[in-house]
Amino acid sequence: RDFSWKKVVPYWIAQVVGAFLGAAIVYQLYGPVIDHFNQVQQLTREAGGAAGVFFTAPGLAVTPMHALVDQIIITAFLIFGIFAITERFNEAAPGANSGALMIGLLVATLGASMGYLEAWAMNPARDFGPRLFAYFAGWREAALPAKDNYWWIPIVGPLIGGPIGALAYQWLILPFLPARVRHLQGDTGPLDPR
Repeated sequence: RDFSWKKVVPYWIAQVVGAFLGAAIVYQLYGPVIDHFNQVQQLTREAGGAAGVFFTAPGLAVTPMHALVDQIIITAFLIFGIFAITERFNEAAPGANSGALMIGLLVATLGASMGYLEAWAMNPARDFGPRLFAYFAGWREAALPAKDNYWWIPIVGPLIGGPIGALAYQWLILPFLPARVRHLQGDTGPLDPR
């Protein structure tokens, strides 16, 4: 909310660069373990061996369209939940700086409940930055374009799901929050400063 449109592209770029650098750090720390796993399992990077450390991929029997719908739904749930947790008119929302913990628990819950289908990007940069790193680190076609040209799904799905979750919250919940209704009716009582 209230995020300036002129900040959107620099924000996206910063997230992708940060995710790319994060993947590079993970590779630096765990590269020997990844290579050992691939060797023991007789996998190659080109075949996608241990690629799940860096980027998402569809589970067995999950079609690309199913994966796209899943990414839309899981991201919509995430954004809906974040709006509820951070809403200043939500009197039941966590206070005293526990919002970050609640958002972390929300991410973990969504991942645990829907993660099998193709892991859980929920943020285009979370998948694309590490996928780009993995491409340059030797995973090549297993990373980009990936099996069934999957690479675009963790980008497009969250970009559709995010606004759906935000709009659903704005239309279905926000208008009916008692504190907001009182505020609109002129009650000038204190609001949570979140």
